[in-house]
Amino acid sequence: MTADLDALRDRWLAAWPQALAAWGRTSRMHAPVLHTEPCHMGSWAWYTTDDPEVHVDLTVVAERGIEDHALAVLAHEVGHHLLAPVDRLTSLKIAARIKVGLVDMDHLVGLVDNLWCDLLINDRLQRQAGIDRAALAQTVGAAQADNPLGVLVGRTYEILWGLPRGRLAAEGSAAEDHAMLCSRLVRAYARDPVGGAAGFARLVRTHIDPAWLRDPDNGADVGGLACGGDHGGDDSIPFGLASDPTLGAPATHPALDPRVVGTTDVPEATPVELTPGGAGGAGNALQPAALHALLTAMGSPTTAQQVAAAWYRERAAPHLVPFPVREGPTTSEQLLGGLDPWEVGDDLSTIDWSGTMTASPVVVPGMTTVQRAYLEDESVQERPRPVDLDLYLDSSGSMPDPAAAYAPIALAGAVLALSALRAGARVQATTWSGTGETIGTDGFTRDVDAVLQAVVAHIGGGTSFPLALLERTHLGTPPTATGPTHVAVISDSGVTTMFRPWSAEDETSSDVAARALESAGGGGSLVLQIPESYRHGIEALAGDYDVYPVTTDDDLVTFARDFSRATWGRQSRART
Repeated sequence: MTADLDALRDRWLAAWPQALAAWGRTSRMHAPVLHTEPCHMGSWAWYTTDDPEVHVDLTVVAERGIEDHALAVLAHEVGHHLLAPVDRLTSLKIAARIKVGLVDMDHLVGLVDNLWCDLLINDRLQRQAGIDRAALAQTVGAAQADNPLGVLVGRTYEILWGLPRGRLAAEGSAAEDHAMLCSRLVRAYARDPVGGAAGFARLVRTHIDPAWLRDPDNGADVGGLACGGDHGGDDSIPFGLASDPTLGAPATHPALDPRVVGTTDVPEATPVELTPGGAGGAGNALQPAALHALLTAMGSPTTAQQVAAAWYRERAAPHLVPFPVREGPTTSEQLLGGLDPWEVGDDLSTIDWSGTMTASPVVVPGMTTVQRAYLEDESVQERPRPVDLDLYLDSSGSMPDPAAAYAPIALAGAVLALSALRAGARVQATTWSGTGETIGTDGFTRDVDAVLQAVVAHIGGGTSFPLALLERTHLGTPPTATGPTHVAVISDSGVTTMFRPWSAEDETSSDVAARALESAGGGGSLVLQIPESYRHGIEALAGDYDVYPVTTDDDLVTFARDFSRATWGRQSRART
């Protein structure tokens, strides 16, 4: 058997150049990995996106009797690299739209995603490249009547390729109308796998065997109509996924899609408008929880906090602001010069006695006395140092969980922290709630991941600003902060506990915040989720802290602009 598989491997390797050529003369991929030992992947072939690579399990190839279809199999897997999904970002975008169309069948996202991509690839190969994918599907066997999804897909291929009914799917009329719609959907979105994915999912949702809802492994075989799909991915969250304004939009059924049925055939319906999300909001983009659910459905072990950190990092990127930088002090060194006469009336301490005695053993003040001259070296300015950031984020029960849905306060915190880190500053990020309830970076750091994990943390308890930490950071002996530091607090009306902390007896005023601000030397900002009407009352408590109400996406941009102007203006005044 091993010798037979070795010979089969040589035959399939020989077909590889032709498989690449089916997609154009410029197509490039390294040779496929042909396994002669069982891989137990559930299919004869699959593709990986993290390291673009084609894998084939030759033991399954022999079992299914498709040894003579090397070109059809290999060219199909190349299609995953060049058409659908191409890369991890596109793969996740397709899956996101599939998830929207399936509504509540997350465990089938991977299967339906693979069927959709395979439809686009196979139709392209059959019609344009002259590769007989129909023969491969027929060799494996037609979808049976007890598999409604398989029948729909098989009948769709028959319509696309003009094959007799019953060639790739059991005969029957149950799927006829939807198969016709599906074939038109494939042609309409032949080069747009993301755009047609949600419509395909909505269409096939009604053809899913109810048993799959109870057990996703029951009946999931769709015959020879799908490959093993994408088994790659490094569990990373590619940039561009969180900010795409179309991924969370409602799915349009193909029967209502003008690209599928033509504008004159579409019944009157209220159009769905895409909301781009304004300056920082989510709009129709995926919310953090939805993005985490998507990644979980695709088999990624990424945690909700990791997903939230990546989500806010991407959403904050367009709004990063210049962070203040303090110019270093100007220093110069004195160089020894020659000897000048010392005259009566000059400072007696400036006499150079060795020079005086060398000139004459008899000292006559004002006549033989001399003093050393000094020359000023060229001034040298020390390297500018960015102002560090001491960031405090309110995570009391009144604040939303950033890992669940878009939270403007968390986005404001990410803008501040990433702006500081980009300038080379150090950041101490602390999420706080009730007394003694804090999650933070444990000091100042330049670790982006550690800072963002603190920004998206959620406690959901009481409200008590950590004055002890603020005092220890800026007023300790010695203070934790070294050099100028900007103090920023992200909160709501609970920020009043920063100036009037609650004790067991009553509410008392505290000057710790004011003294810490003065010691920090880099200014202070209070970014607050409050109505504008609350602003004056909090400003009366805040003293020299700048107060920025942030409730909408546009407010966030206003805050970023005002923060930049205020901090740069303050630094300019300090330099003049």
